[in-house]
Amino acid sequence: MSFWWRPLWIVLALGVLALIASAGNHAGSGWMLFAGGLVAYLIYHLRQLSRLSIWLNRDERPPLSGDGLWGDVFYRLEKLLRDRRGAQRKTAADLEQMLEATRSLPDGVVILDQDNRIVWLNDAAERLLGLSAQRDLGQFVLYLLRNSRFGEWLMSEDLARTLTLESPSAREHTLSLQIVPLPRQQKMLVARDITELARVEAMRRDFVANVSHELRTPVTVILGFLEAFEDMPGAEPGEFRKHIPLMREQSERIRRLVDDLLALARLESEPDTRDETVDMPALARRLGDEAESLSQGQHHVHLMLDCQARLIGNSQELYSALANLVTNAVRYTPAGGQIGIRWGMAENGGASFSVTDSGEGIEARHIPRLTERFYRVDRGRSRATGGTGLGLAIVKHVLQRHQARLRIDSTVGKGSTFSAQFPFERVIPEAAGSA
Repeated sequence: MSFWWRPLWIVLALGVLALIASAGNHAGSGWMLFAGGLVAYLIYHLRQLSRLSIWLNRDERPPLSGDGLWGDVFYRLEKLLRDRRGAQRKTAADLEQMLEATRSLPDGVVILDQDNRIVWLNDAAERLLGLSAQRDLGQFVLYLLRNSRFGEWLMSEDLARTLTLESPSAREHTLSLQIVPLPRQQKMLVARDITELARVEAMRRDFVANVSHELRTPVTVILGFLEAFEDMPGAEPGEFRKHIPLMREQSERIRRLVDDLLALARLESEPDTRDETVDMPALARRLGDEAESLSQGQHHVHLMLDCQARLIGNSQELYSALANLVTNAVRYTPAGGQIGIRWGMAENGGASFSVTDSGEGIEARHIPRLTERFYRVDRGRSRATGGTGLGLAIVKHVLQRHQARLRIDSTVGKGSTFSAQFPFERVIPEAAGSA
């Protein structure tokens, strides 16, 4: 029998008993029995309702037992609350996990209400925007980020437009800001650190400008001669020949620049090197001979082979990179200076190819930027020596492809040492090489 029909059957049973009792001479007592039964039944239900009310008002709810209809109600209600508590715990855990993940995002996240007051922010927002979760919650964001461009952008509510500006807490960083709409008229301010992207974009613009500048001078020289020749139809051949060396020099300058640009493009487009065994002592001797030839007796060139170890690498790429170091030493060392070329083992089991000169030296502030494309300590002197400004950039790329690094030590007035330091994984020791 269903619990929902049991109260009706109890009331009907009391009515039947009252009718039976009233059939005799005790009609009044029958109806008194019926009324008393109803009162007792009502008191029972009121008691159960009171138990339920007290149970619902408690923070801690122990299991509630009962019989009949109330037992079924207690069981179903307790099960519903238990399921609801489980769902709430899961929702709270999911929310905490989401907040923890958002706190760990590299991008700054700030939740703003409809009045642009800060509701929540993550760790990256503190670092990039200079805000504080302990101090700034509930504060008007425009009072904290006082930037006219930021204020105009935020109030415009143009969600499709991003804003680029310097970080308020670290001026050397560049941020990209974006607004994302949220429910309840809230919005999310996202701050992304694009310092590296901005630097790469600046390098790209500088690169295009530098290439254009480097090509303009020789092309202008050659074009000027051609226009002059065109205006002298009756000139003697000797008039033309005396200008050919300068035209050849400028043409060679263009060729070197194009070759270096193509070399850089190839190094960047090919992810891996084609490894082979490179006879480094033989390569060092070859570079020493080339240094002697390029110097034309103006410098004292010393070759030091401290070991016979070989390398695992690309011989053509290594020759191009190390030849740049040797050529730079000859170009930038005054006549009568010393140039040392050394190949030897390093303390960590690796190997090192170094070129030392007794030139003018380089100030410390220039050294970190020497491998940038077209970066020159002295632009006039570099062009006079025939450099393209790409040599050390090529060296850096080649060494990176060989898991090696370029170390530069220099003292102004005494000279410089450029060392290509190779890891032990790339070195074939002398004993193994002679086997």
